[in-house]
Amino acid sequence: MSSHESRAQLEKETGRVEAFSDGVFAIAITLLVLDLKTPHGDETTLARQLLQQWPSYVAFLTSFGTIGIMWLNHHRLFSLMHRVDHTLLVLNGLLLLGVTVTPFPTSLVAEQWGHPGAKLAAGVYSGIFVVIAIFFNALWRYASSPHRRVSILRVPHDSKDVRAIHEQYKMGPLFYVVAFALSFWSAAASVLVCAGLALFFAIPPRTPD
Repeated sequence: MSSHESRAQLEKETGRVEAFSDGVFAIAITLLVLDLKTPHGDETTLARQLLQQWPSYVAFLTSFGTIGIMWLNHHRLFSLMHRVDHTLLVLNGLLLLGVTVTPFPTSLVAEQWGHPGAKLAAGVYSGIFVVIAIFFNALWRYASSPHRRVSILRVPHDSKDVRAIHEQYKMGPLFYVVAFALSFWSAAASVLVCAGLALFFAIPPRTPD
């Protein structure tokens, strides 16, 4: 097999992994809408019932945005890769595991909001994102490691793009741990921090000079 054919085969395998991952992200983000219940009431009570479901709307929008931004970052990472190996597939699978679980804590937060279990629900919600942040970092650190005979990246491991992602990701797990700790004090504060972090990771990493 020529070097060109070998390179094309590696690119094909990377594309297959990203396509499969895209499908998982799409299913997870679609499942979120199942928590939005259709009220059953007459014209007099319908508006009130719709308004009473506001926690479900907030949880849906927060998790929709978060999963969408995770997909955006996942795509950004894989755009810098030109090959995959067994360990990378395992780490990607663990990340997708976290993504598929996300609709569950979203539903939990929506159902428990305003009830005694709200703080615990927010703890589960933010805790899932702690795990996802760890998996994201593990995937990226493995892919971008300079201690590999054959690089997974299509760019040098010390390039500006790689260093920019390192800088953006290095504090992610810690910030989500803060959100988890806040859940013991305030469910609203914990969910708000998670939403803020989603917005932060939506911003493309700034390339260092």
